[in-house]
Amino acid sequence: MFCDFPSADIPSPLYKKMILTHGRQYGLAPTDMVFTSDLGFPDGFPRTSVLELFGLSNLFICPSYSESFGLTVLEAASRGNYLVLNEAVPALQELGTTLGAYFMRWDARNFGFDTRETYQPSQRAYYQEHGARIVQAMEQDISLRAKTLTRTQCHPDHIFHRYLLPLLEGKKTAL
Repeated sequence: MFCDFPSADIPSPLYKKMILTHGRQYGLAPTDMVFTSDLGFPDGFPRTSVLELFGLSNLFICPSYSESFGLTVLEAASRGNYLVLNEAVPALQELGTTLGAYFMRWDARNFGFDTRETYQPSQRAYYQEHGARIVQAMEQDISLRAKTLTRTQCHPDHIFHRYLLPLLEGKKTAL
């Protein structure tokens, strides 16, 4: 889900086209990618709803091109998300170091500099390598495991299907 909003850096249609193109290159179907501007929020997604999304998520990736202060990063961290930040952006690098974030490198711009990243042997290999590391780190994170188990197994639908329905059907279940 992309919580997009009007930006001075790039026109919205171009941004969406770039995201969709990259997503397809890495195996995502267009229906796997959703833009909040297409869901009735052309001027930005409400902040309170962003916080709710963070509560439902385990991963926050911020490949931000430039950043003066990472408020969204702090919000994602406060909801227990694993953080992946752009190391080339000084504000994200400083904040992420404090928060124990995972770093990757993307293009960046800040006061007095622009960076262009090149990936060896390819950008795809770079993403695959780091994606595997991120998945491994998330699988080993006991807080993320607890958050996921709570969301998936401690809600009424799961409890009904796992414990109550078998009783109603006369089947035994193990607790």
